[in-house]
Amino acid sequence: MKTQLLRFAECSFMLWLGILAIFRLAPAFSTHPQVALFILGEIINIVLIISQRRGQVAERLFPVTVAFLGTCIGLLFIPQGVTLLPEFVTTTLIICGTLIAIAAKLSLRRSFGIIAANRGVKDNGAYRFVRHPMYLGYIVSQVGFLTIYFSFYNVLIYSMTWLCFWLRAVEEEKVLLLDPAYSAYATRVRARLVPGLI
Repeated sequence: MKTQLLRFAECSFMLWLGILAIFRLAPAFSTHPQVALFILGEIINIVLIISQRRGQVAERLFPVTVAFLGTCIGLLFIPQGVTLLPEFVTTTLIICGTLIAIAAKLSLRRSFGIIAANRGVKDNGAYRFVRHPMYLGYIVSQVGFLTIYFSFYNVLIYSMTWLCFWLRAVEEEKVLLLDPAYSAYATRVRARLVPGLI
């Protein structure tokens, strides 16, 4: 019953959040067309969360809280601030990061979710290089957004988001490492976020 409630909360939350993200970012499309790719990523989130496969879900308060916070804090980012880098650099960061995140989502397919769970071990596609490519993609694209709209407030928002990504990765692996298939995968793919580093 608790797992079913968490799944309902997860689906409802992602639907609401995806729609909110699309409406918040749509006005920026006229000046920054690369935002369209980010919006596509949000639409993919909605489709995947609705078609999600059942699995062993972490039900403790901390991993659930970190999952929801890590998903929504980034939306508190305000598209105002100082531009630090030329448009082609920021565009490259946003496009590359978003493509990495989309590739990770498409690799996961029905195993995609917010809350730490084992919905099937994936070791192909984007997961051949790092264990959490979706978070890597988000961070790269968020650095792109940060260099367009740099402010102390936005640095704080993304710093909290990145901390939540790290905590989410740790909590997800607590669940996944119970599966021998994931343990073998983690031995082969050592990096959580950046190949050869962390």
